[in-house]
Amino acid sequence: MEARWSRIVIVCRHCGSQNVPGGKNDPVPSSIPDDGRLRLAVDGRTYLILGLLGTGDSSDVYFGRWVRRLGEQVVIKILRCANDRDLLDREWQFLERLHDSPMAGTPHFAELIPEPIGIGPVRLNLQERHVAIYRWRNGFQHTLEEVLQVHPKGIDPRIGVWIFKRILEVLHWSHQSGVLHGAVLPPHVLIHPRDHGAMLIGWSTAMAKTTNDAPTLVAVSRAWKDWYPSTTSGSCAADIVMAARCTLRVVGGTFSSAGKMPARVADLLIAAARGEYDDAWSVRQAVTELSLDVFGPPIYCPLPMPGWPHNPPSS
Repeated sequence: MEARWSRIVIVCRHCGSQNVPGGKNDPVPSSIPDDGRLRLAVDGRTYLILGLLGTGDSSDVYFGRWVRRLGEQVVIKILRCANDRDLLDREWQFLERLHDSPMAGTPHFAELIPEPIGIGPVRLNLQERHVAIYRWRNGFQHTLEEVLQVHPKGIDPRIGVWIFKRILEVLHWSHQSGVLHGAVLPPHVLIHPRDHGAMLIGWSTAMAKTTNDAPTLVAVSRAWKDWYPSTTSGSCAADIVMAARCTLRVVGGTFSSAGKMPARVADLLIAAARGEYDDAWSVRQAVTELSLDVFGPPIYCPLPMPGWPHNPPSS
């Protein structure tokens, strides 16, 4: 049964996206018509691929939608190599563990990591491919890798501070929940330019935090191997090292130089990038106090990125 567009469609006042396809005053069908675009049946639902979001070391990541009316928008992760299925399964298991975390703040921080919806095999080009479906998070559409490309000379250091603090907050919660990320790299940090948000993705090399010897890193990205600590072990300190290196680079510095960041804040970042800290919250508190002293009271500093207005969000 069809319904009028104006009766059933909700348009986001922030980004303009719709909860169903179609134009104004068009009838809205009970499911998206088959127009030849690729569809995948995963875990009891059928999803339509709408566009490529990015390509990782072992997967291709797409934007999609459940084909039913009011079908939610999703992220579709398709493995290119069957031998890497263990990495996709690992990501899924640790994300489920984090979403079930008993730690304080879980309802908030669970919004800043991918949310699993479905997982399973599909047949593509006569080959079996493993696919994971995650919920779409509006606004989190630019990676730090893209930020580096758009701002090769570095961003405002005040923006670097809020990015670093947001990453540390997610890391503190995940560490308290017993999970190490293992690959805090530019393509694994999604930024919300307007709302000062950071989301951590790329959990395929996550590890359980132990009280004994630090676990060995599950895998290292060949494209980003220089961003990892010199040790091959995963730890809270290793996650903080990579977060600090991301921040130093995004403000125009190196792993051991300040770039645009004022010296006192940069000294803390450089020490973190050397592995001198193993508690994400204590680093977050220290950078908050230093930045307050250096920059003064916080002000709204949106991150200039293509397609985003540079004005504060409306109240």
